[in-house]
Amino acid sequence: MAMLIQWAAPALSALVLLLVATGAGVPAMRKLITVYEAKHELKHGSAGWLRSLRGWSMVAFWLMITWYVASIIGDWGMNGDLGGAIDRGWLRLRILLEIAMAIMESN
Repeated sequence: MAMLIQWAAPALSALVLLLVATGAGVPAMRKLITVYEAKHELKHGSAGWLRSLRGWSMVAFWLMITWYVASIIGDWGMNGDLGGAIDRGWLRLRILLEIAMAIMESN
């Protein structure tokens, strides 16, 4: 029974993460579809084509945030130590912030 309770918290957290990420990702996916559809109408090098690329950064940020939270939940599920998982998450956050800055510079 204790083993079931130990796995229930990370599993429930993963389910909540999936629901929240799906809800938050709907606008990003709509933008992705709009960018994909616009790609067929706009010529490479035009101002409209360059503006359409900005939607990709929103999708990238959404994926990075979802991955970050999922990595903490996965670490917690494997080790059973939420405090340690959050501490190790700070290193992952630093890496993600560097990636996010590189994406922002490219826009």
